[in-house]
Amino acid sequence: MIYEAINQAVLSCIPETTTHLLDIGCGSGALAKQIKSCHPSCKIVGITHSKEEANLASSYLDQIFILDLNNFNSCEIGQFDCIVCSHILEHLSDPEIFLSKLRQNLTFDGILIIALPNALHWKQRLEFLKGNFKYTEGGVMDKTHLRFFDWMTAFELVQKADFKITSRMADGYFPLPVIRKVFPIVASSIDRFATKCSPGLFGVQFIIIARKE
Repeated sequence: MIYEAINQAVLSCIPETTTHLLDIGCGSGALAKQIKSCHPSCKIVGITHSKEEANLASSYLDQIFILDLNNFNSCEIGQFDCIVCSHILEHLSDPEIFLSKLRQNLTFDGILIIALPNALHWKQRLEFLKGNFKYTEGGVMDKTHLRFFDWMTAFELVQKADFKITSRMADGYFPLPVIRKVFPIVASSIDRFATKCSPGLFGVQFIIIARKE
């Protein structure tokens, strides 16, 4: 399964001043392609476990590594002023150790951007209430997920890896199918209010920005 999507919430967090970016789980290189279209001088390095993804992403990345992140040697990839981990940590056996290793790859004033799926999103809670705990080919219950996080445990994961969280947000929506079609601007305002007031319920994913302590 090749990852080809762009996480817009993550993309919006990447500073325009970024000069060296590490995209962990780069997929087909869609994020790199988007960044390069606006900032062609930004050097982007990607990591994937898939040779097929690496072949596709090589057109947009300056360098690409094919690595097993569960046995990760961070010394070989250099330093970056922005590191992106979008929907990667939940696939690892020990994401805390992995994040700790990344500290040496982040410059003193660099930022780490993390995106994690919310295992307790309202829609998934309904499935649990119905007695359904089924793995799927994608989404929160993806069969390749080894770890699951909620609003608090996502925060704790990053803190335990000795990073200082500078901001965090929930990216999601409030269930308003009819209003969303007729009054999209109103629905967007309600979405922002709902995810801010109850991030663990309405957030589909959590976005965390952190720096070195």
